[in-house]
Amino acid sequence: LYVTDYAQGTYEDNEISRNALAGIWVKNFANPIMRRNHIHHGRDVGIFTFENGLGYFEANDIHNNRIAGFEVKAGANPTVVHCEIHHGQTGGIYVHENGLGQFIDNKIHSNNFAGVWITSNSNPTIRRNEIYNGHQGGVYIFGEGRGLIEHNNIYGNALAGIQIRTNSDPIVRHNKIHHGQHGG
Repeated sequence: LYVTDYAQGTYEDNEISRNALAGIWVKNFANPIMRRNHIHHGRDVGIFTFENGLGYFEANDIHNNRIAGFEVKAGANPTVVHCEIHHGQTGGIYVHENGLGQFIDNKIHSNNFAGVWITSNSNPTIRRNEIYNGHQGGVYIFGEGRGLIEHNNIYGNALAGIQIRTNSDPIVRHNKIHHGQHGG
C-alpha cells in the first residue's frame, strides 16, 4: 500500500506480506486509518512513514520484516496503538531524521536489534508499551535523539533496558526496567 499526498481512507483486516519494499508507505501528509492488518515477511520495513506522513495505526500485527517493523523519519508523525511489533530481523521501531510519533500501549518484542531506536533529532513519545525479550537492548537513544519515554515495562532484553549515548537528551520517567541480561 502506498498512501501519499494528503490521501486518507480506512484499511482494515488486510494481509500484506513478502513485498520487496515496505509493506505500507505513508508520506506527504497522508493520514490513513489502519486497523487489524497483518504485515509480515517483507524484504524491507513493515510500515514506513516519512516526509510528513501521518496515520493512525491500531491493533496491527507487524513481524518478521527484514528491516524495522515500523520506521518513522523526516517529520512523519504517526499514532501507533495496541500493535504488536515483533521478530524483526533488525529493530522493532526506528525513529530518525527528525521523526516524531506517538507509540502507546504496544507490545514490542523479540527483535534482533533494539526494540525502539531513536536518533538524529527525533522526538517521539514512547508510552505504556511492553518492550521485552529483545536480542539487544530495549530502547536505544543515540546521535542527538530525544523523546519522552514513560510508563513502559521494559524487561528481559539482552543489553541495557534503556541506553542513551552521543549528545542525546530524552525525558525518561516512570518506567519499570527489570530482568535484563545487562544494565538497567
